[in-house]
Amino acid sequence: MSKYKIGITERGDAGLDLSWVGKLDAVDGAVVITKCLSPACHDALLANKEKLILHATLTGYGHSTLEPAVPPPYEEFDALMTLVDAGFPKERVVIRVDPIIPTEKGLTAADSVIWTCMRKGFSRYRVSLIDMYQHARDRFAAKGLPCPYGPSGFAPNQEQIAAANKMLHDVKIYWTAEFGRPLADLRIESCAEPGLTEAIPCGCISSHDLALLGLEDEDADATGFQRKNCLCYSGKTELLSNRKQCEHGCLYCYWH
Repeated sequence: MSKYKIGITERGDAGLDLSWVGKLDAVDGAVVITKCLSPACHDALLANKEKLILHATLTGYGHSTLEPAVPPPYEEFDALMTLVDAGFPKERVVIRVDPIIPTEKGLTAADSVIWTCMRKGFSRYRVSLIDMYQHARDRFAAKGLPCPYGPSGFAPNQEQIAAANKMLHDVKIYWTAEFGRPLADLRIESCAEPGLTEAIPCGCISSHDLALLGLEDEDADATGFQRKNCLCYSGKTELLSNRKQCEHGCLYCYWH
């Protein structure tokens, strides 16, 4: 049994739905996930910064057909830098490049996001490859977009996984050669992505997160419970109640 209760905002976007703020007293810490650092979210994150870890989702697709109501990447990056400059600890920021589309264009977009964030000193990243549910494939088709795994594919093939691993390997070279930082200072994590061998298998709540929050549980990295290959902390608890696609309208969203 887990020692702590750690909140997370996976059912929606914490920048749009601020209901998580009122639930912080019921948890020992929380991971807040957002593609939209709205002014209200900015203020809530700063007011509760000692109890929070931020997953700032930057895919490079904001305000495109794929993510029509997500702010453009440069706006969201500026909002992130404003938050850090205002006092939110950079070591508690995770750049979430989720999802990555493992095509040539998609990998270039992911690489650009990571490179931009590295230049500003961000050292922790979470990555995953896009899952193409049937309803997501239908949305792509309705917009005239090709499905990255073909008209009936759900997951990447080995060639696409290898290309994603090469991109992540090259990112590590940037970190050491271009920025002069030791590789040990860089964390590129993934959960339920066993094919991404260049990433650290790590739940979205892990012993690393507990340590950042000043907590310790020797069983923190035991096998997760949410889905196959999940590594998340068993004390994870959802802070949002949404059960439908949020206002961002992302084509790849797993909600119908």
